[in-house]
Amino acid sequence: MASRPQQRIDSLGATGIEAELLESSRAALRAFVARRVNDPTEAEDLVQEACVRLIQAGRTHPVERPQAYLFRIAANLIADRGRRPAPTEPFDEALAPPVRAAQEDGRTLDDLQHLLDAALAELSPSCRRVFVMRRFEELSTADIARQLRITPRMVQKHLVHAVAHLYERLAALRTDG
Repeated sequence: MASRPQQRIDSLGATGIEAELLESSRAALRAFVARRVNDPTEAEDLVQEACVRLIQAGRTHPVERPQAYLFRIAANLIADRGRRPAPTEPFDEALAPPVRAAQEDGRTLDDLQHLLDAALAELSPSCRRVFVMRRFEELSTADIARQLRITPRMVQKHLVHAVAHLYERLAALRTDG
């Protein structure tokens, strides 16, 4: 075990960078990076990469202010990390929630309205008027009979006929099986 720290110091000796400086700067560097990177694992990786790059730079040329250079390397690594495109996964339609386009929904509503209007147009005027008053104007059977001057029984007959006709014409649109 004692030979390992000595071996590290020896390998750094050729770089001109003191091992003690690197070890003492490491905690401050870790805090510096952690403030800028949310993932602790990635922060540690960036600290390690900065230290490796400092050592590699020390082997090729003398580093006058190694601590400042170390922090500059770390800042550059963080900046490079921000420039990289985020890794993406291929789009899997099976995992995506089904979303219908508003334009498609609007078109579907327009189609349904057209089919309803066409089916209502096929009814007699009195039958259509009774249905509209009951279902859309929400009038009672007695109010409809009074306004149209027909019996409540006739209002019921018109409603039964209109509902049966619409059910038959719009049956293909039903989705309840």
